[in-house]
Amino acid sequence: MEIQMMFKVPTAFMYGQLIRSVQADIKTHTGREVLPGSLDGFTYQKKWANGMTGKLTITHAIANERYAYELDTNRDHYQVDYQLRDLGDHKTMLHYTETIEGKTAKGKANNRTAGFLLNWQRKHRFKKMSRQMAAQYFS
Repeated sequence: MEIQMMFKVPTAFMYGQLIRSVQADIKTHTGREVLPGSLDGFTYQKKWANGMTGKLTITHAIANERYAYELDTNRDHYQVDYQLRDLGDHKTMLHYTETIEGKTAKGKANNRTAGFLLNWQRKHRFKKMSRQMAAQYFS
């Protein structure tokens, strides 16, 4: 999945919103507080309400430019990348990419089917979340 959006907020603000969310997630799952400068390469275990667990590794945390991670679960391997570009005049371009690779043939087939059927909904939710993050600038 790939999404590109432009926001009328400074790049540093959007990156800060993203990193605060990451820090809150880390605190929820580990009890630890991690400084933004220590995120690159940080790994932790996540557990969801449905009992699924996964190992999340932050692969890039470049201030005001990029945040990316890889998530390994029993069924899938996810790669997620947020790239930010400063357009000047308090405008930011967000380029989001996400790939999901099933670990088995059945998992790959399920991901293709689910991706085809649910992609619109996932994109809609992502765009809504991103707009809400940007709207905090005006609050």
